[in-house]
Amino acid sequence: MRIGIRLVSAVVGAAIVAMAATMALAARAGEEVKHVPLGGSLTGQVGERYFGVYVPTCFGGTLAIKTSSGTIEEIVGPDGKTRTNGQEVGNDQQGWFRFKVANPEKDAPYTVETSFEQVGLSKSQPWNFYYWPTKADAIHEPWAGGNGRVDTMRPMGDDQMVATPGGYIAPGQDIIRAGPNGLLETTPAQGDTITWFPNLYDDLTALAPNDKGSFVLHATPSPMLKYDQLFNSSARNWEAANSQNQDIQRWPGHCLGGAVASIMLAEPIPAPGSGFTQDELKSMWAELGENHYNHQIGDYANEIPAGPPRPGPDATDTSAPKFHNMLETHIRGNRQNLLGNLRAFPPRGTVNEVWNHGIGKYIATFHAVPGKGERSVRLDVELYANSGSNLNNEDPKPRVNKYSYILVYGLDGKVDVTNPYTADWISVGGEAQYCPLNLLEVSQTRWAGHNPYITEANVRSIDLANGGVGGRFARSTPPSWRPVGSYEAGRAPMFANGANGPADSSASSPRRGLFRFFNR
Repeated sequence: MRIGIRLVSAVVGAAIVAMAATMALAARAGEEVKHVPLGGSLTGQVGERYFGVYVPTCFGGTLAIKTSSGTIEEIVGPDGKTRTNGQEVGNDQQGWFRFKVANPEKDAPYTVETSFEQVGLSKSQPWNFYYWPTKADAIHEPWAGGNGRVDTMRPMGDDQMVATPGGYIAPGQDIIRAGPNGLLETTPAQGDTITWFPNLYDDLTALAPNDKGSFVLHATPSPMLKYDQLFNSSARNWEAANSQNQDIQRWPGHCLGGAVASIMLAEPIPAPGSGFTQDELKSMWAELGENHYNHQIGDYANEIPAGPPRPGPDATDTSAPKFHNMLETHIRGNRQNLLGNLRAFPPRGTVNEVWNHGIGKYIATFHAVPGKGERSVRLDVELYANSGSNLNNEDPKPRVNKYSYILVYGLDGKVDVTNPYTADWISVGGEAQYCPLNLLEVSQTRWAGHNPYITEANVRSIDLANGGVGGRFARSTPPSWRPVGSYEAGRAPMFANGANGPADSSASSPRRGLFRFFNR
C-alpha cells in the first residue's frame, strides 16, 4: 500500500509541476498564452501576443517557429533560458516553450506554425558491405523466355544433376548445381541459363553466358581461396562442402555477420601485401560474425509483427513505443549503432525474408495529435541503414525506410513504454515493405564463425584498421594467386559437417537472424 501511495504522489506531483509551468507562461506574459500544436499551426491571430508550444521529448531536437506577419521573439524554454529560433533546444528540455509574435500587421489576422525535427546520429556510421550468399552457381531454366525443357543433358566434374534430362521444367528451377567443391563446372546448353553470384568459395574466374549466347570469363572475388594461400588452410574447401544452400527459393548469406561487423569495427583496410580487396577483407569479418550464438544483446525491441501496419488497431501497434524508444535512447542519446532485421524490400518481398543492417541515423518529425493532449504525437521517421549489397562500390547508397506511428511520451520526456496500447503504427514506406522484425543493441561479440579455418587472429593480421600492423603482409607485392584446381590438387576432398577437417560443433547450425539473449 505504501508503494501505491508513493506512486500516486509522484504522478500527482509531476502533473502539478506541468500545470504550474503552463500557468507560469501565462503569468510571465501577463495574459492568456495561446497553445500552438507542435508540427502544426494556429490561424486567425490578431495583435501582439504570447504563444506556447509543447516539446514532449527529453532527447532534444530543432524547434522552428514561423509567423505570417510580424517577428518571433522571446523564445523561452522550460529552464527559463532564451532560445534561438530554428536551433537545437537541448537535452532534458521537455515541456512548454513560450514565445512572442511582435509587430504583426495591425488588425490583420495571421498564422503561427511550428515544426520540430530530431536527428539521431551515431558516432561512426555503419559501413556498407556485401552479404556473400551461400547459394552456389547453378544452371537453371530461364525465369522468362525459356522453352520449358531441360536442355543440358549431363553434369561435369562433381556437379549434381537435379532435373530429368530432356524433361519438362518450370521457369527458374535448377537443372545442375555445383557439387561439394562449390564450383559449377558444367557449361549450360542453348535454352538453359546460369546463375552466378560472387560467394566466399569462388575460384579466381567464372564462365557465364551473356545475352548473345556466347560466354564471358569474369574475374571474381575469391576471399577464402586467397585466405587459404596466405595461411595454408582449407577454408574454401570447408565452406563449399558445409555451407552451400541448394534452395532456389531462399538466398541466405552473411548479412548478419556483415551487419554486426559494420557496427562494431572500423571499416577494414587490407594490408597491401595481403592481396585482399576491401570487400574480400570485409567478407572475412562477415564470416567471423555470422554465428549468432556469439553476439550478446543488451537492449532490444524484438518479435515485431510484420504487418504491414495500417491506421487504427492492428498487431503492430504495441511495438511502436519500444521501437522508437530504442532509436532515441541509443542512436540519439548514446550515439551508438544498432542492428536490425528490416525485412524485405518492396514491392515483391516476402514476410519471412531476413535483411540484417547496421543502423546509425534517423530523422524524426513531430506532430501533435488533435484532441489527444500535448504528449501524444505522430512521428514520421526516416531510418537510415547501410547497404548489404555493395560490392565493388556498386551500391553505396543507404537503405532508407520510412515509418509513421502515434505514441505517447511520459512527463519525463521518454516514450511511455508501460502502456503500449495507446500507440498506433500507421504505415511503412520508402524501402520498407513491412515493420522490422527487431532492433538490437549488440553489447559484446566474440569473433568466431562457423568455418573453423577462419580465425580472428589471422583476419586482424591483414586488417590495418582493426589491429593489424602489416607484418609479413606489409610487403608491396601481393602473392601470385593459384586457381582452386592448382592450389587444392592432392588435398583430400572435404565432406559435409566437417569430415576431414577440424571438429566444429556449429558446422551444421542454421544461419539465421536469431540471437541468444544473455541475462534476460
